[in-house]
Amino acid sequence: MERTNRSRADNLGAKSSAGGLDITPAEAKYWWSWFIFGSIMTVETRHHLRRSWGFCARHTWQHAMVEIEAWGGRPFGTAILYEDLCGRAARAVGARLKPAPLRLRRLRPRAVCLACDYLQIAQTVAEPSHLERCARVNRRERTTRLLAELQPLWRERTCPQCLGGKGIVCRMHLLESAGPLGRSLLSQLERLRQRLELFVRSMTWRGPVVGADVQVSWLEVLGWFAGWNFPAALASETASTTSRRS
Repeated sequence: MERTNRSRADNLGAKSSAGGLDITPAEAKYWWSWFIFGSIMTVETRHHLRRSWGFCARHTWQHAMVEIEAWGGRPFGTAILYEDLCGRAARAVGARLKPAPLRLRRLRPRAVCLACDYLQIAQTVAEPSHLERCARVNRRERTTRLLAELQPLWRERTCPQCLGGKGIVCRMHLLESAGPLGRSLLSQLERLRQRLELFVRSMTWRGPVVGADVQVSWLEVLGWFAGWNFPAALASETASTTSRRS
């Protein structure tokens, strides 16, 4: 049986923070040793991620940050995963013959966050490679640069309930009944999925060149699934660092 209740707060809490921006050696071991080079390739993991709607808020954003800092500066695998989940979410909210409460229930996770589950049972020895990877990711150089480049767009498109933006009400707040669950949400999610698909293609061999409106789609989709606390905290950290230096 899935251990759903144990991670429900992490998966659903719209007001939960990212739990600090730094990753730990245990988390580094999970991403490198287990997920990115291992379990992501298995059918069972893909099915689990569909049931859990990805990761909890902390590990949704952390997955993207690890990928950006460690490989090529773009969240390629993250974007592929959440393009799939975004399409599934659009179909869930657009089911015409189902009442709104039932459609809303389909957006709730039916499985725990894989990363949280691993961290609760794993016994991790801080190996030198884990510490080195932590240090590289925790500098957040590439992630900070990407968010700064796209900040005018993603700030405008944040969830109104999270950061007062004009974007889609995020899944977290929908589950708190803070937004509509109608045809407009279906069309918004489908348009987001289409831009995300184009973004994924732009990162492939001979893929199209895309502008900022498409590039920001990965931030929008993570914000919709996991809330906007992480980019807001990172932007605040960057502003504070810049202020101290000046």
